[in-house]
Amino acid sequence: MIKAKTLVEMGEKFMAAKKKKQDEAIDEQKEQYKEEQKDPAPAKTPVEETEEVLEGELLDEEGKAPGEPSEGETGTENWQQEKEELLEQLKRKQADMDNLRRIARNEQAAAKDYALHDFLYRLLPILDNLERGIETAREAEDVPLSYVEGLEMIYKQLLQVLEQEGVSIIEAEGARFDPHCHHAVMQVESEEREPGTVVEELQKGYRHRERILRPAMVKVCEE
Repeated sequence: MIKAKTLVEMGEKFMAAKKKKQDEAIDEQKEQYKEEQKDPAPAKTPVEETEEVLEGELLDEEGKAPGEPSEGETGTENWQQEKEELLEQLKRKQADMDNLRRIARNEQAAAKDYALHDFLYRLLPILDNLERGIETAREAEDVPLSYVEGLEMIYKQLLQVLEQEGVSIIEAEGARFDPHCHHAVMQVESEEREPGTVVEELQKGYRHRERILRPAMVKVCEE
């Protein structure tokens, strides 16, 4: 009997302690609620609520913040940059092609203008021999004048043909010595010529358009 009574008392004490703890927890929650009612959190204004809504709508499907480029925008920027690079490469290639065409046109024009250059050069010895033949015929007493006139006519016609092809005689005697168009074979003293000028022409020189066909062979006054 004593043991049963003791167990009952212990049960009653346990239940009383548990109820006390529950009451204390309830009282604590009531106090916390009272405190919250005394100092409530400030309510958001309509403007703040609208800003939050707009910020939420601006977030894309991947959760990116406003102002952060999406994959579509990044792809467009990359495509635009690649297009500009390709256009720049195309411009450079076009400029290279234009330069090649210009060079090809110049080479074709030069080949056309100077196609007879070598042939005209091979005609010069014949022209020289014709000049010598005319000089010899003029000095000879037994050569009829008609022969000399015929040789002179042939010589003039040959010069006309050469001039039509762009051949011209290089000035030599009395001119300033130019190593590009004069070939000096000797230097002599002369009181009649200035130093560095051509004293005498030994062989005529010819120019084909802008190129030297054959330099003039000359004597130059010593400096």
